[in-house]
Amino acid sequence: MKKFFVLIIFLLSSVLIFAEGTKEEYLSGKIIELVSEEKSDEEGIAKLQKFNVKLLEGDNKGEVVEIDFPIYTAKEYNIDVKVGDRVVVFKTFDDYGNDEMQMQYYISDVDKRMEIYIMGIIFVALVLVIAKKNGLKALFALIVTVAFIVKVFIPAVFNGYSPILFAVITAIFSSLVTIYYTVGMNKKFFVSLFGVIGGVVVAGMLSYIFTYRMRLNGYLDPELLASASILKNINLKEVIPAGVIIGSLGAVMDVAVSIASSINELHITDPNMSQKAMFKSVINIGTDIIGTMINTLILAYIASSVFTLLLVYAQAGEYPIIRLLNFQDIAVEIMRSVCGSIGILISVPLTAYIGTLIYKQK
Repeated sequence: MKKFFVLIIFLLSSVLIFAEGTKEEYLSGKIIELVSEEKSDEEGIAKLQKFNVKLLEGDNKGEVVEIDFPIYTAKEYNIDVKVGDRVVVFKTFDDYGNDEMQMQYYISDVDKRMEIYIMGIIFVALVLVIAKKNGLKALFALIVTVAFIVKVFIPAVFNGYSPILFAVITAIFSSLVTIYYTVGMNKKFFVSLFGVIGGVVVAGMLSYIFTYRMRLNGYLDPELLASASILKNINLKEVIPAGVIIGSLGAVMDVAVSIASSINELHITDPNMSQKAMFKSVINIGTDIIGTMINTLILAYIASSVFTLLLVYAQAGEYPIIRLLNFQDIAVEIMRSVCGSIGILISVPLTAYIGTLIYKQK
């Protein structure tokens, strides 16, 4: 428990460090009044609103500032705000020449932090109420894994180290922590660990091979292309298989732990069961697990690509299938789904075989 709270403090301090290091200043504010609203003669702007916004952060906390808020004719560019909303205020200085600088404020977005906090609190509360002690262990393992990704994996990849190498290190570290807090230090721990490592390594190797065979360069969308100068030290090709390794980790870990638990229960029920009979029984259990886990993984990837799929559907009449399947982002999503699913498939017989060896060794 002590380690849990130490980690929480560590994460919060990291957030504060990142916040202090930002060059642009964004503040929380609350819209308290609509001052005026009038039509605009500017091209692309339908009307111009003026809001009084109370600053809730920063050196001028408590000050009320008047902010112009344009309503664009193209609705997709508009931010839906109204009186009473908490908003993100961008603070800047405009140069008017003659060494004259004037402070300006702009509404950049609705402040979503409160809703994020509420969702997080609901999630944590339900985990603790329903799973109790095991839920606390699971939360601790999750926080440690996320902290490792943020503080080790991301900085290492950004500084030019191999994304695949650090993805494997992340997978091993996460497996060690999560499986230990799930099943403890026993035979199930080692069986699950070997099964997870085998599954994610196979998924990563396949995705690595197909990344190079399909000549993927890692620039999957225009935003990445626009940020090419920032990402010049990163091996974006290897980021794709690294993402497959980390993305499939949860599903593979779930399967491996389930298989290991099944082997343990079979051994307890019938200690004299032969290795061959145990392996066959575990494979039968594994085939039932595989279907739902593959669905879980593939549906998760599909859900993350809904907007891409909508664009593909809208342009399906303009592009033949040969063009659609050769869009880089579509090819990558297919590869992630297939290679991740293969990792799940491999982990079942691998975990079963390792488990029967360990439990039936003399």
